[in-house]
Amino acid sequence: GLVTAFPRETVAIYQLMKQGRQAEALAIYRWFRPLLDLDVSTYLVQNIKLAEVHAIGTNDRVRAPRRPLSGTRRAQVEAVIRSALDSRPVLPEF
Repeated sequence: GLVTAFPRETVAIYQLMKQGRQAEALAIYRWFRPLLDLDVSTYLVQNIKLAEVHAIGTNDRVRAPRRPLSGTRRAQVEAVIRSALDSRPVLPEF
């Protein structure tokens, strides 16, 4: 899922929880939640691929019968992704 697009944030949540730093982990999770909601869709593969495009510079190619997102649906997903990237949290060093 989205761990490929946002590996540092995923690891930070895990490490913070292991260290008992729940408030810090929760803050990152709250930032991450709108992105995670993209995973609960019949378009989850396309949503994740589009998140990877914006976060790590890959492409949005998917295998048939799926097709890359387009039109309004693509614009809506990109808005969620851009909002997250614009407010990406500063992560602690481990």
